Amino acid sequence: MSILESQRIDNLIQFLDRIETEITEIIDVDIKPKETIEALRLEVIEVLKIAYNEGDSTVRRSAMYGLSKIGLDRSLELFIAALNDPDEHVRGWAAEALGKLKSPRAISSLIKALADENHYVCFNACNALKHYPPKAIISHLVKALQDADCIIRRRACKLLGEIGEQGVIEAIISALKDEDPGVRYEAAEALRKLKNPTSILPLVSALYDPNQDVQAVAIMALGNFGDDRAIEPLVSMLIEQKNHRHACIEALKNICGEDCLELLFELIRSSKKLTIEASRIILENIYVQRNTSLEDVNEPYQRVGNSC
Repeated sequence: MSILESQRIDNLIQFLDRIETEITEIIDVDIKPKETIEALRLEVIEVLKIAYNEGDSTVRRSAMYGLSKIGLDRSLELFIAALNDPDEHVRGWAAEALGKLKSPRAISSLIKALADENHYVCFNACNALKHYPPKAIISHLVKALQDADCIIRRRACKLLGEIGEQGVIEAIISALKDEDPGVRYEAAEALRKLKNPTSILPLVSALYDPNQDVQAVAIMALGNFGDDRAIEPLVSMLIEQKNHRHACIEALKNICGEDCLELLFELIRSSKKLTIEASRIILENIYVQRNTSLEDVNEPYQRVGNSC
């Protein structure tokens, strides 16, 4: 069986599809042709399984593809095992097949596959989990927020936000304190999507996260909520964090309306003037203590500037 070629497997699958189509088009068909096609299907499934176990990567790809089309009901364990196949195409099709089966036995393996280094496999694993009823996977995803692998924690958090179940709010709020900035980012993004009022104050705290990406998504989330409790923290950040100034203005506009914009712009101008004036006074005090005038200190720099 190791000499099987992928083209032969493809031809076998196409042949089976053609026979099945022709039989279903026959009117007044009796039970025997149906029994024959089912027996043939089962035989093809066994051939594909042998091909998968004994073939090279090309054959395994064809075998996995074929099983995902005609052997879903008899290949659960093989699909689960194939999530660890060295070939990314095999892993991707296995994840896709498990999403169609929606078996509880595959959930933990699909969550583990969220950490797959291949983007295609990870995408299929995420989509597969979305095919499950929310009640079937919520507890597994919440548990995954404690996984040792930060990639799994990130993607579990992202999935929880996309599923939209409000019962996971506390678990996601806890993830805002994760040691990994990527997890904290996905937690803030999930809270933005869920829009639960209990996450307002945790998101305000996230404004002071050491990671700027986390800060940015917290600003957007608070702007989307439209809650008055976010006004003062956002105004403070508007002044303190120049990098987030535009985002803070947009968030405050969402909360307070456009009427607040001129006041915010005036606040920015005033803060700039105060900064300049305070700096000048501090410098003057320093120079007085040194018995040096501000003009004397600036004179060398002015001469250099004039010479240029």
